[in-house]
Amino acid sequence: MATRQNKTTEPGMVGRLSRRGEETLGRLMDELGRNERVTDAFGRAMSAKGKLDTASKRALYQVGLAPLDDLEELRKQVNRLEKRLAKIEGASGGKATAKRSETKKTSSARRRTTRAKTGTTEKAPSPPAGRALGGGTGRGASAGGGTAAA
Repeated sequence: MATRQNKTTEPGMVGRLSRRGEETLGRLMDELGRNERVTDAFGRAMSAKGKLDTASKRALYQVGLAPLDDLEELRKQVNRLEKRLAKIEGASGGKATAKRSETKKTSSARRRTTRAKTGTTEKAPSPPAGRALGGGTGRGASAGGGTAAA
């Protein structure tokens, strides 16, 4: 019985606390907005941010990089062009597509690997167990198979 009562009063209590917090925050923001020092500091901070943004854009252009907003605009333009192309291809029968997602690469690399497999090449036998592949016995071994100090 007590749990039902807690469930019904809890949303009311949370709602009241939420409203009180919003009202208090609103009053604080109003007071800060009326304070001349705060508004001046905020204006200076926004001006400094604007100057920093223009300087960083200029620096990016100088080193040959595009800023983020230019990249986003280019992506939007590419998407618009792809949609236009899809409409044009849809109207003309769609013989060839130029969408990046639909382009297929030639299988020339696969053909080369299958040709190499079909040839009569013999594999070299594996070295005996415990023997290094390079012909030596491991670390510090010379090319002749002996130790480097000898």
